[in-house]
Order: sequence, then structure tokens, then C-alpha cells
Amino acid sequence: MTISAKTDKREYCFGIDIGGTFTDGVLIDERGRVYLFKTPTVPDNPTEGFMQCLRKAAGVLKISLEDMLRHTKKLSYGNTIATNALLEGRLAKTGLITTRGFKDVLIIARIGREYLGIDLQCERPPSLVPRSMIEEITERVDSQGEVVTALHTGEIKEVIRTFDLKGVEALAVCLLWSFKNPAHEIKIGKEIKKKLPGTYISLSHEIAPVIGEYERTATTVMNASLGPLIEGHLNSLSEKLAMEGLAVPLLLMQSTGGVVPAADAALKPVTLVNSGPAGGVIAGKYLSELLGMPNCLCVDMGGTSFDASLITGGQYSASLVNRVGNNNIAIPMLDIHSIGAGGGSIAWLDGGKMLKVGPVSAGAYPGPACYHRGGKEPTVTDVDVVLGRINPDYFLGGELTLDKEKAVRAIKEKIAKPLGMDLLAAAEGICHIVDANIADAVRTITLRKGYDPRDYSMLAFGGAGPVHTAAIAQELGIENIVIAPQAAVQSAFGIVQSDIVHSLTMGDVIEINNIAGISQRFAELEQKGFELLKKEGLDRENIEIRRWVDMHYRGQAHEVTVPVSRIPSTPQDILDLIKTFEQKYESIYGRGTVFSQAGYEIVTFRVDAVGKTRKPVIRPAKPAVSKPSKALKGKREVFFQGKFAATSIYQGDKLAPGHRINGPAIIEYMGTTVVMHPGMEAEIGPYLNIMMKWK
Repeated sequence: MTISAKTDKREYCFGIDIGGTFTDGVLIDERGRVYLFKTPTVPDNPTEGFMQCLRKAAGVLKISLEDMLRHTKKLSYGNTIATNALLEGRLAKTGLITTRGFKDVLIIARIGREYLGIDLQCERPPSLVPRSMIEEITERVDSQGEVVTALHTGEIKEVIRTFDLKGVEALAVCLLWSFKNPAHEIKIGKEIKKKLPGTYISLSHEIAPVIGEYERTATTVMNASLGPLIEGHLNSLSEKLAMEGLAVPLLLMQSTGGVVPAADAALKPVTLVNSGPAGGVIAGKYLSELLGMPNCLCVDMGGTSFDASLITGGQYSASLVNRVGNNNIAIPMLDIHSIGAGGGSIAWLDGGKMLKVGPVSAGAYPGPACYHRGGKEPTVTDVDVVLGRINPDYFLGGELTLDKEKAVRAIKEKIAKPLGMDLLAAAEGICHIVDANIADAVRTITLRKGYDPRDYSMLAFGGAGPVHTAAIAQELGIENIVIAPQAAVQSAFGIVQSDIVHSLTMGDVIEINNIAGISQRFAELEQKGFELLKKEGLDRENIEIRRWVDMHYRGQAHEVTVPVSRIPSTPQDILDLIKTFEQKYESIYGRGTVFSQAGYEIVTFRVDAVGKTRKPVIRPAKPAVSKPSKALKGKREVFFQGKFAATSIYQGDKLAPGHRINGPAIIEYMGTTVVMHPGMEAEIGPYLNIMMKWK
């Protein structure tokens, strides 16, 4: 693989992705050379894990960290800090100020099918903030933005005093219809800054200016509760990087698939949920275009989780309202489905001695038993070592030697003996279960949304993805599997490829035939986007505008997100928009479900203002001039389908376009291993990508 990056001086582009188990890095120099890095994540100190990755890169380049950072022209960063904080409840002590009479919005939430058990009992998750931390204030604005009840200014100081006594670290302010007229929220925000300096503040008209009181409140509270943690981390990291020589702003990957400067990300930390996995989707889209695969299923299996997303017709899927944990939030996000299934996922027996795998992970520390760091529980990585699929002496390119005996002992003691099974049968059973769990996760974003997985090529990445992708594809009936040479750090590769993206939303109910109203709202959002990017030194020639709307049939409570290619200006444009909406509606709810007689409404407008950044371009590699036997490292016994088979082992970076390989085979790279089962064949593509399928 060769990268084109024309320049006459030393320059580096860097992308870093901090995952639950490993921190991945991709560095591309001025000559287009690509360097890949993996270091263990430091869960209690993500800044240290970040810096370890940079130090490792500087060591490979044989220069000082300061010298490398001084010549770094782009440093983009994705992480799971926000996601993990939400899942683990490591949030700031947060209070909520809302309109009098709306104290229970978060407690009532939504009553949907996801809450209903088989006994039709409704068990709502706990509120994001306890009721004791919610205070009401007298005021009211109507749906047109007109003040119905003036803000009772005397109550503001009283409410702030109450929260001061409770020791809040963050405050969320969400008033009724404030996105139509934010004057009351702005006044409350100013008073909080004056009376409680240092308190993190989130105002709903800035965070989620959309219709839907519950979603808007939940998003604003979530943003506030994440604020102190994320702001502190980003400020600390930015200061450290500046002291070490970085002269450009640190860029943060968002859930939308674009980056923003760290200062902007600190104001809206809720947009960093799914930050790391979003990088994998961006890389997947780039590679799908490169390889001419308009329909691509991206599957990312790392050490802690499995993430799946779809690229259909060359476009990734996104929505304006998404579910994070137990709450709906009104933040644009790429449609990524995640489960706890990674190399570190722990195999265990429930009370009835049923074998389970995940969602709990051994993480980076202590890690799988084979890491020899004190881990005692059997994990998926331990299974892959015992079955011969991962070489204990070549994990992370040989940087970490795995202890096979500890893996054997963990599987025997925790799984095989209690179930009365032999070691290999137990190990293969664990493998089958995790693969089945992953296949079910893929069905969630395909079959359950009207897509047939057999219409897609599977792009597998992550450290564990290429190990398991063949079995997953076979279960789903997917014919073609693609693995890129940078698969081990695919999310980091996508992060370094990403552009600056400011996502702007506006909630307003507009009839579909109101062309002037639709045009006006898009024009307002686009102008705001141009102004934001202009402040960052981008001119209009380097700005792209992308548009979406949330639509529904009149009277419905649920919307469908629809892309808009251009601002509607004619009746035909409206008809085209309706056609796109109904096609997507039928794909979700089934053929014949359209109901045009009801009429159509738009309830949310979204514009992504995209500022083009410097990025590398992949060029084809030189075709093979020798046989693949030049890359053959030898053979070893690998366990497939109940028995061992003599399996050819190849060095991945020695393969070239045109090489063909038949399974069973193992292709080893620095950070991942490609497993080809018996009955499979593969060809190395023009970009050193592996094109693999079942015969």
C-alpha cells in the first residue's frame, strides 16, 4: 500500500483511537509511508495511554517526541471515554432546571417496546438525575416562541442557591420550547456563571434544539453530566501536547463521523459517544469506494466490543435520535450497533451451567489469562490461542508473548471440567457462541431493518475481527469478505482520514408542500455552518454541505431520517423527497405500509458543514513478481470443525496483489490474524486488501 501526500518538508498526520483494551495509532509521513501502532490502554489514565502511543511512534521514527509533534500537521483523536463513563455511571453530580410543571419528564421518559417484558409489566430505567436534583422555575414559552409567562427572576437565585448547597458539579437547563426562543435559558445560564463559577453548564437550545421534550432534556442532562470529566481530560491533554511541541489544535472524533477542535468538543461532550467506532465507519466508507463495493457491512471486533454498521449504495446510515444506554438522545450519530463481544470477552457458566460469553471483558489489565498479567478467567483470545489460530509468539507482531498454558488452564478449570467436556470441545464451543452472538448483532442492523446481509460484502477489522469473520460470514450467508492491511487499527485510520464536521439541527414542524419554509430553515443552518468553519480558517471552496430531515406521516410520533441532496426549490424536488422517504419507510416497516393519504411533515432539519482537511490517498501497490510461497512462514496444526488440520502460515506484509491462497491458512499481521477455514480461497487485491470467500 502506498499513500500519496505531496509536500516538500517533513510532515506527519496522526490518528489515535483509545479502545477498551488497546490504544491504536496510525501515522502517515510526508512521503506517504504508513506506520501502525498498538499500545495497551491505561483505563485509569487515558492521557497516559495517548502519550504512550505518541512516544512509541517517535521511537519508530527515531526522533524526539517534541520534534515529531512540531512537524505534526494533523492530530485526530477518538476514544470511548464518554461511552464508558455513561455505561459505568462515572458522571458528575448534576442538577436540572426545567419549566414549572415538567419536573418528571426524565422519569416518565418513553413507553416503548424495549421496556415491555413478557408479562407486559413496564420497568423504566432510573432517571438520568434523581428527582431530588431537579428544580422547577416559573416561565413559559409557546410553540411559536412567544412568551406566555415571564421568567420569574426571583426564583433563579433561590434555585441556584439550592444546587450550591447540594454540591453540584454541573447544571443542565431545559425549558419548554426554548429552542424557539432561548432568552430565558440564556438569562439563567448567565446567572449560574455569576453565582457558581466553575460549574459546568449545558443549555438545551445549544445542545439539542429539537422537538421532543424528553429527548431534548435527556441529551442536555447527559451533556452536563459528562462535561467535567471530558473538559478536564481534553484541557489536560491539550496543554500537555502544547508543552511537548504540538502547534496545531487537537481534533476530536464525533459520533457523526467528523472531527472538531478539542475546545468545541469540550462544550458538547455528548457528541463523543461512539467516537472511536465512528472512525471505523469512515474508514469503511473510504475503502468501499476504493474497492467499488457500494454495499458494505463493516464489522469491528476489538478487545472489548463488537461494532457493526452498514454502508448502502455508498452511503453510511445515520439518524438524528439515538438510544444510548437506557435513554434516547437527540444527537446525530452514525448507525452503529455494539455488543460486548471482543477478544477479551469472558466465557462463564450461569446458574444452570449454561455456557455464556461476554459482555464482561478482561480488558487490557489484567487481560486474558494468556496475557500473563494476573487474569484468571478464560476469554475469546485464550480460546483462539488454544485452537492454534493465534500464534502466542507473534501477538502484536511479537511485542507481547502469550502464555498458552495459562489459557489452557483457565478454559479447563472454568469451563471444560464443570461441563464434563474435553478442552478442545469447550474451546470450540466458546468460539461458536461468540460468533453466534455477533451474527445476531449483525441481524439487528440488517434483517430487522429491512436489509438482506447477503446483498453486502463484509469488511472486517479490529484486532479480533479477521480471526472470526469467516465463521460469521458463513452463518449470515455473506459471500465476499474483505480485510484491509491496516485492519488492526482501522478506526484510527478512519480518524486520520476524517474532515471537520459541525452538525447543526433545527426542530420545527413544516408541511412538506411549504417549499419556502423548508428552504429558509436549511439556509439558516448552512449559514451558521459556513460561519463556524470560517473561524477555523476554511474558505467556501473547501466546504461541503450535507443535509437530512426527519419526516413522518401526519399524526405519527416516530420519524424516519431522510438524506436531502439539495435544498428543495420546485414541486419535483418535493416529490423526489417523498419518494426517498417512502422507500426508506417501507424498508423499515415492510412493503405496503406507506400511507400517503395522511400527508407528510418534516419535524427536524439537519445540516453537516464539512470542512475538508488534509488526508492521505491510497495508491495501488505493485503486482506480485513472485509466488505467495515467498511469504510462507511454515505450517502448524489448527483446530477447525472438531479436528486439527495442517495449516499454512503466511506473513501478511510479504503478500502482494495477485497472490492467491487456499484454506486452511493463517495470515499474520502486526496487530491481527486472518483465519481462513478449510474450503476458503483468497486473493490479494490491488491495495493489499485480502478478498476472501468460501468456495
